[in-house]
Amino acid sequence: HLTGDIHAVSAANNLLAAQLDARMFHEATQKDEALYERLVPRVKGTRKFSTIQLRRLAKLGIEKTDPDSLTSEERTRFARLDIDPSKVMWNRVVDLNDRFLRNITIGQSPTEKGMTRQTGFTISVASEIMAILALAVDLSDAKERLASMVVALDRKGNPVTADDLGVTGAMMVLLRDAMEPTLLQTLEGTPVLVH
Repeated sequence: HLTGDIHAVSAANNLLAAQLDARMFHEATQKDEALYERLVPRVKGTRKFSTIQLRRLAKLGIEKTDPDSLTSEERTRFARLDIDPSKVMWNRVVDLNDRFLRNITIGQSPTEKGMTRQTGFTISVASEIMAILALAVDLSDAKERLASMVVALDRKGNPVTADDLGVTGAMMVLLRDAMEPTLLQTLEGTPVLVH
């Protein structure tokens, strides 16, 4: 596993998949105001948007920065991604070719309240996150690329990105060390940087 790069790619990818399914679950089981309260909770009596939430507001064309100033309609637009379960493009990954995981059904537990859907696993090194790791020139470039990954479509056909789900920073924490090459040695004893 060298420095754990493939594990980091897998963890970041599966974090995004878990957040995607959790978001669909919470949107299906909560009313608008409860969902908004969960996303922008009061801490010591005040609410504050995070940087990633401010980016989502800008994407929606909402120029307000005070969470309490949003109208009911703006809160709904902010809180609901309205992901179409049949248009999810993001698979989980595993670091081996297990043909029996290529197509699976998730959400069969009674606690998932009937939120089942078809998905599958891809090999970690064939994931979009691995491609970003290979192409990114620095940490900020990687973060920008991660943020703009389209993971699904909403019910109106609009793209839903990793940034919309609010996981870009968490994925970067997992991938930060994987951006660095690994110093190895050839059979002849020559040092070589491998990524």
